[in-house]
Amino acid sequence: MFKSIQSKINFAIFIVLLIIFGAFYFIMDQQKKTEIMDQKLKQAQVIYQQLDYLKTWIGKNGGIWIKDIKDDRYIVKEGRYARKNTSIVLAELSDASLGNKDYKFRVVSPKPLNPKNLSDAFENQALMKFRAMSPDAEIYKFDFDKKILRYVKPMVTSQFCLKCHPNYELGSIEGGISITIPIEDIIQQIKQNRIYYASFFGITMAVLLVIMVYLMNVIVVKPIKKLTDQADKISTGEINVSAEIHREDEIGELSKAIERLRISFKKMMNLK
Repeated sequence: MFKSIQSKINFAIFIVLLIIFGAFYFIMDQQKKTEIMDQKLKQAQVIYQQLDYLKTWIGKNGGIWIKDIKDDRYIVKEGRYARKNTSIVLAELSDASLGNKDYKFRVVSPKPLNPKNLSDAFENQALMKFRAMSPDAEIYKFDFDKKILRYVKPMVTSQFCLKCHPNYELGSIEGGISITIPIEDIIQQIKQNRIYYASFFGITMAVLLVIMVYLMNVIVVKPIKKLTDQADKISTGEINVSAEIHREDEIGELSKAIERLRISFKKMMNLK
């Protein structure tokens, strides 16, 4: 494939640099991708934590009092005032989040009182796993095809939950909070990072390749060519000009050997 030693050395240098920089590119790309995804996951965790604080506070205080009642979904009514329980507050907040471009959430269950809260396949799978895991467990999925992060965390049945769900057991996991966050921004950021890394490593590799090829040419290729020319001259009888290379490495040793050969030929010629 390659006839000259220079082309072989150049190709070998290129392959070595390609492997080294390819490995660096892959490692840095994965590290940066993980960092970006962790930031988005942290956002989902914070949203859940805020909703959990709100749920717990409403439950412990028995609900939120409001006025101007127009329906009968509320626990207690006293004149113009009524009390919304935790489920109703979270359901209304969930409906409001549908128009939010930053995230949306649902309170989900395999057997909900409100059909809108029926869990889908991913949420069902998560809820089944939660029953065998810690109550603090979380399940999430980065769906790069749909460009969303799916995040589900269980809701553990507490005492105030039993008022509306008397068939639940205290401490059981009958539902969870499902959060969906768009990830178009991190997908774009990952793409930009890859372009930057590819450009940086590509330019750096090209510069190093030129430098290393130049050094190999000066240190190895040119001296070998010089010694080859000297050997050719000796073979044709040109033995009066020395071309010894004064170095202490293998090329220097080869040069000395050729020089000894030249001197030996010269002595033989003089004897004749």
